[in-house]
Amino acid sequence: MDFPDKQDCIEIYYLSFNNKLLKIMCEYAEIENIKLSNGKTIKEVNEEVRKEVERIYLEGWAKGISIPFGDKEGNYYLANPDGSEDLVSYDINTRSYQIILRTADKGKGRYAYLLNK
Repeated sequence: MDFPDKQDCIEIYYLSFNNKLLKIMCEYAEIENIKLSNGKTIKEVNEEVRKEVERIYLEGWAKGISIPFGDKEGNYYLANPDGSEDLVSYDINTRSYQIILRTADKGKGRYAYLLNK
């Protein structure tokens, strides 16, 4: 595969079979229709993953569980069942979260759109 000019690209990282981090440069549009070994395209797999993540959030929320997620900067958040969102710290020793700041009010969090599904 020929890669386009750098200014037209995004960076994609993945862990290879020998645990080395590799960087590939390409536009999503160029790879979304590539068929994988399972016969599905990258676009189809991404859509299935999105649906599964949404299912996990909704299932957890139905049980009153806040679902943790992270951002690219390494921050941790809790997506709460009411659609709010909290910035948290995670204590690995106690396996617990400490709320630092409410980052989104009820119905305004990143995953709040799921409440209307």
